[in-house]
Formats: sequence, structure tokens, C-alpha cells
Amino acid sequence: MARDDAIIFSDLIGKLGELRIECPKCGRSGRYMLARLIAQYGRDEKLFRWTDEITADCPRKLAPSDSDPCGAILPDLPKIV
Repeated sequence: MARDDAIIFSDLIGKLGELRIECPKCGRSGRYMLARLIAQYGRDEKLFRWTDEITADCPRKLAPSDSDPCGAILPDLPKIV
């Protein structure tokens, strides 16, 4: 898999033990253990592919309009990359 300068799970080893995902628009949130994500998806999985999968059922993503997109973020990510 080409990396394309994307952040991958192995970039986070030793920096984060868990990934938090939050959406300030709808209030959804969750915590995911990095080791478990690596076991499930592999060390080289791109973060944006995982976030797309996690937010696939977001009503804003499923809506036909782009005027109010999903607002899911990984709040801890800017602190470490």
C-alpha cells in the first residue's frame, strides 16, 4: 500500500496509547486502543481510511448535501504530529 504522506498507525506507536475520535456537531465520540487497531488493521493502515470506516454511518456523511459535512476529528493528533 502506498503511503502518500498519510499518517499511518505505526507513526503513533510510542506517542499515543489510544485514539480518541469526536464530532462537535453531533456529539458522537469514542476511544480506541492503538494496539487493538494495529492488530485489526495492520501497522501500515492509513488513519483516514480508518476514520472513514468509523464514521461511515454518520448522518451528515449519508446526507446528499455537502453544506453540513461530518465534523469528526482526532483531537489528540495535532499534539503529536
